[in-house]
Amino acid sequence: MENPVTRPRTRFNANRVRILDAAMVCFASDPDSSMDDVARAAGVVRRTVYAHFPNREALVEGIADDAASALARALDHPEPEDAAVGLAVEALRTWPIGDRYRVLLSFARREMGEQRIADLIAPVRSRVLGLVERGRAQGQFSGYLPAAVLVGMMEGLTMATLEQANMGLVDDSGDTIVLGNLVLAGVSPDRAPEILAAARQWLEDAAPDDDGGGPR
Repeated sequence: MENPVTRPRTRFNANRVRILDAAMVCFASDPDSSMDDVARAAGVVRRTVYAHFPNREALVEGIADDAASALARALDHPEPEDAAVGLAVEALRTWPIGDRYRVLLSFARREMGEQRIADLIAPVRSRVLGLVERGRAQGQFSGYLPAAVLVGMMEGLTMATLEQANMGLVDDSGDTIVLGNLVLAGVSPDRAPEILAAARQWLEDAAPDDDGGGPR
């Protein structure tokens, strides 16, 4: 599976990538890190940081834009016909992004606000909502809650799982969140691992496609 977090590293954007990576490390360890702290961590001079990001707010927004671009790449692919497998595939594709940015969850809420975070994950919410509705039409998911409420619970579970990962209690490549979301959707806990395995197989079959498409 192609890593949706991976970004092209041309000479033009190499410093920007280095600065953003350093900023995430700095802000995760100290939310009050300065631009100078980020420059030192990135191994560049202060003016190089300011050439890419004129102030701290722009740097924080740059991290958000980076995450948004990674999510867009993760969602830019066809879906499996089976909605349950599709739900698992979406979680497996987006988990590396959440895992990369998980150390900034509390920081991001303080710096950007809940609305910015909601806007950031809106494309994922829309995709998952469609999968839940399709899964119900296919008879795979339960209808015990309104679809929008269920998707909101899945988002909450994802955030909670990322917090657990921060504490070292979750260390996998997305299995935990896939199984949790499937059970929330109404899939039997006994069947959920089979769907997870099918999703991993679908992604493995899709891997040779450079354009992110599904199995041929």
